[in-house]
Amino acid sequence: MLGFLKIYSVKILLVFLLTVFNSVVTSQSNIVPLDGEPFILKNWFITKDSLTDGNLKIPPGELWTHLSSNSVSDSGNWLIKTDIIISDSVKKEKILGIFVKNIISSYEIFWDGNKIAQNGVLGSERSNEQSGKFIFNIPLPHNITSVGKHSIIVRISNHHDDSLWKWYYGGIEIGSYESGLSIQYKTYFRSFLIIGLLSVSFLFNIFLYFARNRKSEHLLFSLICFIVLLDSVVFVAPIYFNASTTFIHLQYYLFSCFTLLFSSMLPIFFIYFFSFSRKLILPIVVLNITVMVLSAKLSGILSVFNIMSLTILIISTAIVGWAVKEKRENSIVILLGIAAGWISYLFNIAFMGLATIMVICVSFSIARQFAKSERAVGESKLKSAHLENELLKKNINPHFLLNTLTSIIAWLRKEPESAIKLVEALAAEFRMINQISSLSVITIKQEVEICRTHLEIMNYRRKSNFKLETVGLIDDEPIPPMIFHTLIENGLTHGYENKTEGTFTLSRNESTNGIQYCMLNDGDFNENGNPDSSGVGSNYIKGRLEEVFSGRWDFSSHRIDSGWETVIHIRNK
Repeated sequence: MLGFLKIYSVKILLVFLLTVFNSVVTSQSNIVPLDGEPFILKNWFITKDSLTDGNLKIPPGELWTHLSSNSVSDSGNWLIKTDIIISDSVKKEKILGIFVKNIISSYEIFWDGNKIAQNGVLGSERSNEQSGKFIFNIPLPHNITSVGKHSIIVRISNHHDDSLWKWYYGGIEIGSYESGLSIQYKTYFRSFLIIGLLSVSFLFNIFLYFARNRKSEHLLFSLICFIVLLDSVVFVAPIYFNASTTFIHLQYYLFSCFTLLFSSMLPIFFIYFFSFSRKLILPIVVLNITVMVLSAKLSGILSVFNIMSLTILIISTAIVGWAVKEKRENSIVILLGIAAGWISYLFNIAFMGLATIMVICVSFSIARQFAKSERAVGESKLKSAHLENELLKKNINPHFLLNTLTSIIAWLRKEPESAIKLVEALAAEFRMINQISSLSVITIKQEVEICRTHLEIMNYRRKSNFKLETVGLIDDEPIPPMIFHTLIENGLTHGYENKTEGTFTLSRNESTNGIQYCMLNDGDFNENGNPDSSGVGSNYIKGRLEEVFSGRWDFSSHRIDSGWETVIHIRNK
């Protein structure tokens, strides 16, 4: 019984080893798919080619070595070969094809020892070598695609080494000719779609940059769109003109520049978009340059773009994640775009995928900002109209007019000339109020003139001597209308009921982050005196300040030993 188990165990082990060996052999074999996407040929062997004449001379087997980046020098003449297996007969309506991608610069293709295609002219040196066409697809006739094993040999002439991109970074695919062409069409169609999308976004953000006070984030995003737009244009350029295989050199340098710019500018855009510290910009740029240089030296050219795509995703995820934590506006939308960017990375379309997704997400965020801005503008207009009405109601009210007219009658009986001056001052004040009532800002010079005209009226009415003194004012500096006029009205009402003489002092001072206006008066106030610090006048002042300096102002009013002080602080940010 024990012997039987041993024999049975050995059989199982042999079956397992044969299965594994068979799977390894199968994985190394180039089995041609008759349907679906073309297959990238593997298991290439390489040897030097003497190119003594036009005839192909296949060297003996011991001269062939497995193809790798270490087995290829910078330039020269080479032969590479591999075997393929066609496991089933090709239907009459089907055609197999060979698709050559990024092989530089000239080559001939042999099928079972017979030349079936040539791209460019092979040469023994740069002077007699002619580059082939960038896009090169070969349909295979039915008479050579029989069932069984076939050999493919590519005779390569490579004397145009203008960049780090070498011919062995290319590839050869074989499969359904129709499917291969369809994939190429879809790839270029996707690029055309991206070009259209990015062109609109680029122009739109340029317009926003000039239309919205030259905000840096709009300029940055337009440049990002332009970079990816150029990347797509360079990608599709070979189909517009008869580009040679060496066009890949220019593409390599341009794609490298575009990748470095994009990987640096996208995080910088997020820093501006979410109002983070700009001290992060320099470390991000240095990090991207360092990663790109090291990846090119240590990992090879083909890994550079994948590594840079991963780098930009990590940096962008960190910045946007921070924005989500800080609850910055539109951070969730952008985070969803970053998540989609990770998905595109898994499908090996990180650069174009992330760029396209970011355009969509950021455009959506800008649209939301516009909608919010439109609502804010509508609310601002309603608020402005309300404040305008409040201004007129506050200054042209029955109580004020009745008292002023009563004073005019009294002066007419005693001193007609004073009555005339009172009427002139009243008309002047009404005229100025009418001129500024619809404005959101006026100059400090206009405000002071209205204040002094009002004090002139009150001096005639109350037979008093009130005056306004100014310190350090800038005549053409903009301020909301009637805010200091309102402070003077409140001071007269609450601080000078029993006084016929008083001084208002309006001063301006520079603060560390803005401007500070201070209004002092020497009126008499009791312990609970509060000249309308929370009433109609104060609400009007706060409403006007918010209308013009949204979120950038402070208002305080309190009693001091010599009277009452009101401070208005307008911050730069």
